[in-house]
Amino acid sequence: MMNLKDTYAGVDPILTTLAQGYMLPETNIANFIAPVVDTPTRAGRTLRFGKEAFAISDYRRAYGTNIPAIQSRFDSDPYALEQEVIAWELPEEVIENAGEGPAQVDLRAIETRNAMSRLMNAYEVAVASAVQGTNSAEVITEYEAASGSYLGLGYGTWGKYSTDADAATIARGPANWAGATANPITDVLTWKRAVANQIGIRPNSMVMGSAVFDKLLTSEAILDRIQFTTADSIDVDVLARYFGLERGIRVAEGRKLDETTGNLLPVFPENAVVLFYSPLGASDSVMPAGGASAATPAFAYTYQLTGTPAVRPEYYIRERRVVRAEITVERAINMTGLGGTGLIGSAFYIDNVFSD
Repeated sequence: MMNLKDTYAGVDPILTTLAQGYMLPETNIANFIAPVVDTPTRAGRTLRFGKEAFAISDYRRAYGTNIPAIQSRFDSDPYALEQEVIAWELPEEVIENAGEGPAQVDLRAIETRNAMSRLMNAYEVAVASAVQGTNSAEVITEYEAASGSYLGLGYGTWGKYSTDADAATIARGPANWAGATANPITDVLTWKRAVANQIGIRPNSMVMGSAVFDKLLTSEAILDRIQFTTADSIDVDVLARYFGLERGIRVAEGRKLDETTGNLLPVFPENAVVLFYSPLGASDSVMPAGGASAATPAFAYTYQLTGTPAVRPEYYIRERRVVRAEITVERAINMTGLGGTGLIGSAFYIDNVFSD
């Protein structure tokens, strides 16, 4: 009996290289929030470390007494990759027309890039949903506001956050970010400390909705501050330096089609902010980034099967006279960190910074 793998068509090396070399647009937030990490298996377990490394003990000893010993304690979480497949088709007549005359077009390359764009747009929505705690209709409890005895890490509105901050006598800005007296740097510094209190390191990244970015461009507090330090106009790089975010800021400009109304809706809430830590440099590629560590308290990773995305060799469908090729990628979002359930903890999220 023939081995199942012997029936595989393999991969098209040229189109696979093209797919794996697909560069994401600057507005991409999926791989910025959840950088790609290679995994050779479709399922497994990941380590989730605790806070015991921060415990303070007395390591002094008298001669002849026992030597203090430490043991790393950690839990493990399961993961399972999900397969995504998209196919492109080209009628033979279109291929013939594209190959004639001086303006010859490589339709196979064009359709491969178009298919990769579709795959990544869908993944943008999946990552944005996971950040909001709506992935698979699950509610991430750490995104619910704290009771007042401490500052929580996720809120629906700025007003809920400010109520908790006041109850805990924690510094905050004088108004939500829509107000003329708003001072976003005060809030960002507070959120950075809240994350550091969970994971021992301050956030280095931020994703903001497009409405938040537009508002910060005219923020009186920011304009008054930077006029003495730079002649540059406000952009994401200036804001990143202002907020002290070494890895940078991304503005979520992505849109998705509402097939009911025909309107384009934002993938990430326009009024939202997520402040988080990631050990990986920002990547605009669909391939794995470098620098990940199993013990690093990153906000999220994308576990992606080694060798994907992969393009199967094209084949001809005689009944319809079309050439078809399929692109496969296997991946899963893994929300890490040191929250109560290990899902978050290395991020601070507010769904609407303009609302009380």
